[in-house]
Amino acid sequence: MLIAIWTLTLLGLLLWSLASWGLHTLLSIDPRWLEDVEKLVHEIPYAQTIDRWFPGWRELLGVLMDLAELVLSWVGNNAPLVAWIVWGVGAIVLLLGGLLLTLIVCLLRDKPATRAAA
Repeated sequence: MLIAIWTLTLLGLLLWSLASWGLHTLLSIDPRWLEDVEKLVHEIPYAQTIDRWFPGWRELLGVLMDLAELVLSWVGNNAPLVAWIVWGVGAIVLLLGGLLLTLIVCLLRDKPATRAAA
């Protein structure tokens, strides 16, 4: 049972490391791609209908895109730090889970009866 627990823990740690690498790659993408999205806002079909229900939505969306670009550029500059912090927290949680399961198995395991010396 202990081998299964630690095999799954190490497999989880491997997959978590892969996810952290993917997060770093994703955060490192240049945030200027949002400028292309902002241009697409002007081509949204039924924009006049949306204006009737939510006036000023284009301006709000433009402000949100600028804010998203600012946040993504900050996060992109700090992508290694963010990825390491996320990886570290996840790795600690996985290892603590493996330790907790090991402790539970050890506590619930049947103890062999000790024979009294005759």
